Order: sequence, then C-alpha cells, then structure tokens
Amino acid sequence: MIGRPSLTGLLALALASLAAARHASAQDVNSADAWVVPSEQSVILERADRARSKGDEDAPIRIVEISDFECPFCARFYQESYRAIDSLYVQTGIARYLWISFPNSTHPRAWPAIEAAFCAGAAGRFWAMHDVLFERREEWVESPDPNALFRAYAEDIGVDDESFAACLRNDQTAPLQVRDYESAITAGVTSTPFFVVGDSVAIRGAVPLETFRSAIDSVLVLRGHDPP
Repeated sequence: MIGRPSLTGLLALALASLAAARHASAQDVNSADAWVVPSEQSVILERADRARSKGDEDAPIRIVEISDFECPFCARFYQESYRAIDSLYVQTGIARYLWISFPNSTHPRAWPAIEAAFCAGAAGRFWAMHDVLFERREEWVESPDPNALFRAYAEDIGVDDESFAACLRNDQTAPLQVRDYESAITAGVTSTPFFVVGDSVAIRGAVPLETFRSAIDSVLVLRGHDPP
C-alpha cells in the first residue's frame, strides 16, 4: 500500500541520523578497535545511530525503512526484496538507506534484537548483524535465551564479545530505541515494515519487489534521474 501520511517526526529523525553519519571520520571506520563496542554510552549512541545508514551521502534520494526484526513481514521483505534494492539502488549510489526500529508490542524479542543490532552497530557492524538477525530469525525467536545467540552472532561477525555483552547487559542503546519508537508514532506509523521513499512516498507492508521498484523509479524520474 502506497500513500502520503504525515511524516514530519520520522523525517526529522532521518535527517538527524544521516547528519550524524555524514560527520563520521575516517578514524572511526579504520581504527584498530572498530569492532569493539565503546564503553561510554554517548559514544555508543552516536556510532549506533550513524551505523544504521548506508550508501552514498550525496545520493539523489533517501529510502527509510521502519522495521522490527521479529516481524515476519519484515523478514519477508528482507528475503524477497531487500538484497535487490540494496544492489540496484544503494550500492550504485542512487539511494541512501536508513533503518529505523519500531518493535511491535506483541513481539517480546523485538526489543532485545534491536538492541543487539545497535550494539553491533556501535562497533561498526550494524548491517552484518541486521542480515544475521533476519537470516536466523526462526532460531532466536524460539530460543529461551536469545541474548546468548546474539552474542554468538556478534562473535561470528567479528565483534568483541566482552564489550558487546556489556552493551546488552547495561541497555546502552535504549535511548536510541526509544527515540526511534516515539518518532515513528509521531509520524503515524502503526505497523512494520513501513518505508519512506524520497521523503515523500510512503509504502506500507512487504509489497512485491516490482511495486517497490516502481515507487522508487517514479521518485527518481520526478527528480530528473534515470532509473537503473
């Protein structure tokens, strides 16, 4: 379903997050401890915030995804559409992509899974954890101890276990998660997945890839750019 809801709060969050990403320094990316989660909460929040965006900073359009790792429809989008969109639009410099969390109240493991992704993001590995959480969703959703699995996933993608465990244990990314949730509510988001293309077109649900591409391409054409 495509529409144009009120997106003021959500776009304000997107702009703030992308501004944080724009100011990331080369030292942050290349330093020897890039895959260690910092100990200071303010640094964790700053790094986690900018890690959940990717693509060319000067891309002609922005795609915002509001998602929940436990959500089966978000998992369907990941399996059926995400990789194609990433390959066609993000990796080619056409779109900047931002992921925003919005845990459903009926998904008890959504909050800790988001926390795991943001803690990994503070170590520079958000997208690697994002992929693992969707690919192994059935495993951790059914686990009596999902945090143990999250630690194993983090170690698999190269994140330091001790610092990652401390981040989870101390709920270090909670302020970022609360900010995401409040911004999504303000914008009128009620379910996931939810997307905003080019700051103007809203897409609700895991629509077919062709529908998603049509929306992106329409925005590109309106802005004078050729679709891929």
